[in-house]
Amino acid sequence: MGGEFGPSVVVPALIACLKKNSNVEALVYGDERAVTKELAVHSDSAVLHRISVIHCDVHVTDSDKPSSVLRSKRSSSMGSAVKAVSDQEADACISAGNTGALMALGLFCLKTLPGISRPAICTTFPTVSGRTYVLDLGANIECSAEQLYQFAVLANFATQLLDNNPNPSIRILNVGVEKTKGSAHLHHAADLLENDTHLNYQGFVEGDGIFEGVADIVVCDGFSGNIALKTSEGFASMIKSLLEELFSKSWLARIALSLISRSFKDLKKKLDPALYNGAYLLGLNGVVVKSHGSASTKAFGHALDVAISAAERNLPKALAPLLETKLIITNKE
Repeated sequence: MGGEFGPSVVVPALIACLKKNSNVEALVYGDERAVTKELAVHSDSAVLHRISVIHCDVHVTDSDKPSSVLRSKRSSSMGSAVKAVSDQEADACISAGNTGALMALGLFCLKTLPGISRPAICTTFPTVSGRTYVLDLGANIECSAEQLYQFAVLANFATQLLDNNPNPSIRILNVGVEKTKGSAHLHHAADLLENDTHLNYQGFVEGDGIFEGVADIVVCDGFSGNIALKTSEGFASMIKSLLEELFSKSWLARIALSLISRSFKDLKKKLDPALYNGAYLLGLNGVVVKSHGSASTKAFGHALDVAISAAERNLPKALAPLLETKLIITNKE
């Protein structure tokens, strides 16, 4: 029920997802009437039997404070979906709703993985050479040096598991690449990463370096990360619009486009924010994926793909023993 469009986006995205993933079933929590109405419009009899609609009278709104959601809306559609993961009735939860509420419910129901004090929102950014994992993107506005270190360890193991990358490079987002730049807590975080010989720490990176692909993982606080995310999405949308406008102005431009149509389509695809929708709430002891509230059907479908991929790999279960060895046992020694 969350996000700007609710069932009108979620249901058709889910139908398309189930059509291409025959091994997936869905529990849909929300207003049964609204969900059933969309199912009647978009549904396919071949997948309808794999969808269960669970009616919820209560919904989390964008204006709800996380603390009030924990007090009075645990039985909401969002709360019920997260609880389904906690109760092992579902392998993953996805929502386009209130980010703070989703994080609070995730912490309450699922707790964190060993050695992790706070989960981080993590997703991939496109780069000239592939993609980069960036975290935190808004869950924690302020982060201590220890938390930034934890994020790096989390992302290091996650990247190894998700991308089969045995030694991902790590950088900290800063206002400059020089060691003298930035705040004291960033310097402390850099020292922690530099002193960990099991991490491939490469130093600081500025915002433009994210897209140059100079690191597999970029670590930052939620304030900086969210600004970087929203700025990059806005810039990508602007470039797409400018290119489309340019090629629609004259017949010469259209001829030029026909000659480079494949390259233009590839560029549009790489710049499409919808293909990067779906962020892990990395560090929770369960798979929870956050979709943008303004996500289109296509974008929500990609977030579903992200959730399925994490569930198939049972990411939290795979991360837990690695983190326990790294952040718990090692520190005790």
